[in-house]
Amino acid sequence: MAAHWKADTAEMASRGGFDSDGDAAPAGIVLAQASRGDSESMPWLVANGRALPLREWADEWPFGRTGSLTELLEHWPDHESGLRDLTTRSQTRDLILARGDDIGSLLVRPPMRPRQMFCAIGNYVRQVVEAAADAGDGADGPGAPARRASALEALHRRGRTGEPYVCLTSSERVGSPIGNLSIAPGVETLDWEVEIAVVFGAPARRISPGTAASVIAGYCVANDLTVRSRVVREDLPSLGSDWIQSKGMPGSLPLGPWFVPAWQVPDPPRLRLQLSVNGIVMQNDTAEDMLFGIEHQIAYLARHTSLRPGDVLCTGSPAGFGVHHGRFLAAGDVVTAQVSGLGEQRLVCVAEELPEARVAPRQATEKEHMR
Repeated sequence: MAAHWKADTAEMASRGGFDSDGDAAPAGIVLAQASRGDSESMPWLVANGRALPLREWADEWPFGRTGSLTELLEHWPDHESGLRDLTTRSQTRDLILARGDDIGSLLVRPPMRPRQMFCAIGNYVRQVVEAAADAGDGADGPGAPARRASALEALHRRGRTGEPYVCLTSSERVGSPIGNLSIAPGVETLDWEVEIAVVFGAPARRISPGTAASVIAGYCVANDLTVRSRVVREDLPSLGSDWIQSKGMPGSLPLGPWFVPAWQVPDPPRLRLQLSVNGIVMQNDTAEDMLFGIEHQIAYLARHTSLRPGDVLCTGSPAGFGVHHGRFLAAGDVVTAQVSGLGEQRLVCVAEELPEARVAPRQATEKEHMR
């Protein structure tokens, strides 16, 4: 186990705020699914704030004729080598910079629409310890040190002999990485979870952690938004977590903006995840704090189900959830989520407006249900 087992979640405050030097920006040429206004959405190559449609290279490369990144990923083994060649050429970058659209003028959509999506739960050490410390008499209470120590011991034991905890979630949750985030009426505990999303580029079934990297096509930024008060069903507490009512909302998993091929991410554990609300840093840690690394998670999934190209695994979220900070998302909040080298999301929270004809009689809010 890594030395961070002895780290205390109080270190979060000392690890600094958001980088101001643009570390979230990818170093290489990445891909996006975007459109000019209301025109047809298509794959684009993006470099230094400018973008050209992938079809610009259709005469030379067959993948230039694909209509979406989802389609491209379905045939990733056929296209990976050519796409790597194209995106590492200096001439490709020069052409994008000379002829490309300003990325700010495009409507950037989620990079793909996965058939299957998975979310790792409780996979960052400091986040689990932080949650344990916050329980009972609180992080500053006399019982907090014992809860921290107990949580660390349990994590150490689980890391040696246990397995990842992963839930299957709906692809209907995939939402835009840029723009508005609608909050439904009665939702008062919408929480954030910035994550590294792994995108699969090959089928996988019963593979080992040592070969798991071979099925990764690339990575994206994800924010696994969760209605925190709905995770546990008060009417059925013995049945555990209810991921439908807490994580099932359409648009509650913003993905992107970029798809970053795996060859541009040589050391995933060193990626830094950061999230701010209205400019205030809430989450800030690296993937080195994962309890189970990405390859271990993939091997676990492939042991229990079949993975297909285009499937997505969200690999867990670091300490600093809203429930820890004592605040949740509300209309007017601006949420910025980034991962170093993978890009940055920026969403403005707005109150969802239902058509007047569909307005139902007033329902109790979450807090009223909890009383």
